[in-house]
Amino acid sequence: MKNSLGNPARGEAFYPRETEVRKIYRVLEKGTSIYLSAPRRVGKTSILKHIEEFPKEGYYFVYVITESVDSENEFFKVIFEALIRSEAIGKLSKLHDSIKNGLEAILGRVKTVYNVEIREKGETDYYQILVELFENVKEEFGHVVILIDEFPQTIQNILNKEGQGAAQHFIQRNRELRHNKHVIDKIHFIYTGSMSLYPLVKKVTELTAVNDLRTVEVNPLSEVDAQDFLSKLLVSDGVILKDDLIHYALIKMGWLIPFHLQLIAQEIIEVYETNGESIDEKAIDQAFEQIVHSRNKPQFEPYFARLKTLFKGSEYAFVSEVLQYIALNDFIIGDVLYDIGVKAFGRGGEAYNGYPGRGRVSLQKRR
Repeated sequence: MKNSLGNPARGEAFYPRETEVRKIYRVLEKGTSIYLSAPRRVGKTSILKHIEEFPKEGYYFVYVITESVDSENEFFKVIFEALIRSEAIGKLSKLHDSIKNGLEAILGRVKTVYNVEIREKGETDYYQILVELFENVKEEFGHVVILIDEFPQTIQNILNKEGQGAAQHFIQRNRELRHNKHVIDKIHFIYTGSMSLYPLVKKVTELTAVNDLRTVEVNPLSEVDAQDFLSKLLVSDGVILKDDLIHYALIKMGWLIPFHLQLIAQEIIEVYETNGESIDEKAIDQAFEQIVHSRNKPQFEPYFARLKTLFKGSEYAFVSEVLQYIALNDFIIGDVLYDIGVKAFGRGGEAYNGYPGRGRVSLQKRR
């Protein structure tokens, strides 16, 4: 199994996430759209890419990433273009004339030359175009599922560019699409992203705008799977460790997500090749220390970039100091949190909006 550090795992690099995949299909079979929830680098995108590449019979998946999209119409355009270029719609068009004919009629109105649209009357309404396309999909054709990666980031982009009203309309428009008579029970959506959806939606509008989504969580690997995963990564580069050393490495890493295990595997191999000796606990300690080497900076920089996107000025200073404190101490109590808030915002500042008070509140690491 190849180490695909920094990229979604595809093909042989993908470690089977059978529990999560079963959950996804179980919810889809009930006709419900999904919010795939997990922190960054837990493997959400890899799972989506996997089910798109190896779908269960009767399912047609279309993956689209909308991370840079910052307008409502552009969002629906990106989805439309992904659909018409997808293998899924290509297969359905060959099987069913209604999709083929409907697609030809739509493309006749939305012509493209060198990626520049030719419009006869103003801007194309891609929301309506999507509805028309979905009208030609019959329920008996199978399950068409659109996988939308970085959906929360798109909301944030629209919020930053056009304000709360536009972001609220965008969220509501997506709900309307899910419940459109030509969509409901035929087309399903899986939304995910590195930013958490529900707090962002709550910041913009009521959570009722997304209460039709079923949350499916992507959990860290179990210890058994993590041991198997790390062993396979190492074996692919000719390094074989005994179970007790694998276990030791897992204890050092703590949070058993694929990204962390890929990092430690990379550094164990580096130590092995540099020292030319067998791996022991001391070598694993060295590998662990090397994870924060400058060459791995690009792997961690996106975490800070996300924080800077979400929080500005004093907010960012507050969040950054809180996270650094937790990283060093494993937890934070209410009094310390209060003091950091005073430092960042001053007494009576916005840090206290919704703050529960100065009690002994513990925020556990990794929560």
